[in-house]
Amino acid sequence: MRFSKHFAVILLLCAGTAFGQSRQQIDDLAVNLYGHGSAIQPVASSLSEVDLGKLSESNGAKHPWENVQVYRVEQDGKTIGAILVDNVKGKARPITYAAAFDTKGGIRALEILTYRESHGGEVQSETFRRQFEGKKHGDAIAVGRDIRNISGATISSRSVTNGAHALATLYHYLNTQGKLE
Repeated sequence: MRFSKHFAVILLLCAGTAFGQSRQQIDDLAVNLYGHGSAIQPVASSLSEVDLGKLSESNGAKHPWENVQVYRVEQDGKTIGAILVDNVKGKARPITYAAAFDTKGGIRALEILTYRESHGGEVQSETFRRQFEGKKHGDAIAVGRDIRNISGATISSRSVTNGAHALATLYHYLNTQGKLE
């Protein structure tokens, strides 16, 4: 099948990012969390097999690290944080979420960008998401320890919590490797 050039351009414009959210949505998130004048810059986080192994060992679980979108947040030419965008598996469909980090690796905010399940949407609540604020690599980010489970949203709660733990690990790794500067 042959596509016209116009059709290809339309597809590219509608595609957004790999997880279905637009670049504008991430820009808006950065402004809301870091203030006016902040801007995002995509970070190429090419990870070697050795990097992937170290990350999985540090996190205690495998994760599709290479699929995470990483954005450096800048203001007046200075790095003031980072936003990492990822998908985790809900009961049957992916949950697209973002974790915003300060320069010391603490989670400033966790946002659910796209929730596709018919049940368990309570993970989008501010009460659930606020539990992640200040958490960083090395903290026990786990349901039942320092993150309260949501009845009726057990799978989503665990998935988002495990994802936040993985992103804190990835942020720490990229930051210590100097890849976020």
